[in-house]
Amino acid sequence: MKTSSRNTCTGKITNIIRGGLNDEVELTLEAGEKIYGQLAHASAERLGLKEGSEAMALVKATEILLVSDNDDYEICCRNQFTGKVMKLVRGFVNGEVIIQTPSGLELNATVSLEGINRLRVERGAVVTAMFKSSNVMIAVKK
Repeated sequence: MKTSSRNTCTGKITNIIRGGLNDEVELTLEAGEKIYGQLAHASAERLGLKEGSEAMALVKATEILLVSDNDDYEICCRNQFTGKVMKLVRGFVNGEVIIQTPSGLELNATVSLEGINRLRVERGAVVTAMFKSSNVMIAVKK
């Protein structure tokens, strides 16, 4: 599958919490990290999601929030990945930030230049990439 998403992670579904309207899907990646997605119950049924199945998580780079120096707050966000900034490309309005976790997972975030400057994002800096489970799209092979 070809997609414009810069964040495409494959793994196995290791847990599904069924709800009346929405289901939560836990996708365990090869390195052991977990991504949580939330989708309509009807969509989960249409996709035939079940534990043990291979699936893909797609996350738009614009949906990733970067946080630094977060020793004072707990944030209610299921998907949090701390890593080093491996690459920073500054544009006129936004910047592209590539973060790599200790396990090798790479996440690509598109952040305003104001945000990059405020966080003092530079190559080698440690940041946490966060995205809501409702911003994760789940895909499975037909």
